[in-house]
Amino acid sequence: MPGVGDQHKATNASENPYEEVKSHVSEYTAQEIATLSSRLEKQLGPEYISTRPGASGQKVPYLAADKCINLANEVFGFNGWSSAIQQIQIDFVDESQSTGKVSLGLSVIVRVSLRDGTYHEDIGYGHIENCKGKAAAFEKAKKEGTTDGLKRALRNFGNILGNCVYDKDYISKVTKIKVAPVRTSKHPYSLETDFAKSRWDPDNLHRHPDYAPLKKEPAAAQNHDLAQIKTERALEPDPIGSKAPARNSTFDYD
Repeated sequence: MPGVGDQHKATNASENPYEEVKSHVSEYTAQEIATLSSRLEKQLGPEYISTRPGASGQKVPYLAADKCINLANEVFGFNGWSSAIQQIQIDFVDESQSTGKVSLGLSVIVRVSLRDGTYHEDIGYGHIENCKGKAAAFEKAKKEGTTDGLKRALRNFGNILGNCVYDKDYISKVTKIKVAPVRTSKHPYSLETDFAKSRWDPDNLHRHPDYAPLKKEPAAAQNHDLAQIKTERALEPDPIGSKAPARNSTFDYD
């Protein structure tokens, strides 16, 4: 006998259109949570910190968007997190009657979710002054606000995703550390002083088959192949009827 309220529940025959569909959630194990917590608590090295000019000639430290996204992929996995725009609110739009240039500002709320359903939201802001057209103004402001919101949402997860940049004591100490030259894995004896340059390797580029350069074999490998070919030819039997000279002959016969 059906219970009270069962008529409002979804069954195999029919689905309730008013019932919220729950997305698939993949729970973290206790070991995975401990590993993530350990990663997120770590503060960033000086090679991750960038600076831009600020007020009174001071330098303002920040974490660039590309490094922030790479760190999120490294910590959570490329398929372990996602981001979504929750809201865009236009604060002001001013258009000059004489020049036609546009100035506007808008705020963007971005949510970053993990595969277990955990999420953080934060607000980003984008603006532009005296732009020649409305389309270009909105494009620049929306991209800027979305990137700002994404970075601010990610930093709520921990130090390694940018939260440590807001620690003044940490910044005062980490900026004094000199970034030592880095050895590349491809060329162990070549030194690169720039963090980005040390990761550059043209052999790791994804190339179109029609434009991919031909890979040259090392000289040692070529010499080995030539020696193997000569050995194989020397071991081949002489063809029947050939007048090849006798090999290792000691006596001459009349």
